[in-house]
Amino acid sequence: SLNEDLGIGARSMTISTVGVPNSLERLAQSELQSTLAVSLHAPNQALRERLVPSAKAYPLEALLHDCHQYFLKTKRRVSFEYTLLAGVNDSQSHANELGTILRKFHVHGHVNLIPYNPVDNGEYQRPSNKDIQKFKMALESRGVETSVRQTRGSEAAAACGQLRNEFQKNPLFESDLSTEILVE
Repeated sequence: SLNEDLGIGARSMTISTVGVPNSLERLAQSELQSTLAVSLHAPNQALRERLVPSAKAYPLEALLHDCHQYFLKTKRRVSFEYTLLAGVNDSQSHANELGTILRKFHVHGHVNLIPYNPVDNGEYQRPSNKDIQKFKMALESRGVETSVRQTRGSEAAAACGQLRNEFQKNPLFESDLSTEILVE
């Protein structure tokens, strides 16, 4: 086990998913003590499918129902990841809708707001700090425990998502098909 081999306790591990139908019930039955993080990124099915194409396979209401069942079985709260994209999913109406649907399904969880880290030529932008705080306050006013992930490394283009973008522009190893290497 990881605990014995590496000294990592299950409560220190997080299992992250966008949601795979029928998987949360099996995960709950395994009785792991790890944290479950579900990537939502939208308060409704239509927007979620636009942002997370694989979400078409698992309707949001079914996912939230399964998250509630997961909590009832494990007594462990679910962490919901929500990347804030300026002008896409960060409005007060989105926050209200998210708070309402989480309460509707009696989900015992925590929303982790993740302000988007902009990348060169990306289609999304980071919301203003004021908009981030307003979104957080709207969720909290509906009784939803919420935190904002602190961004580190963005000034050096090293924050989440930025390194991948830089690597795609300047890969470490470029194949040169005109060069042959002979090994004797």
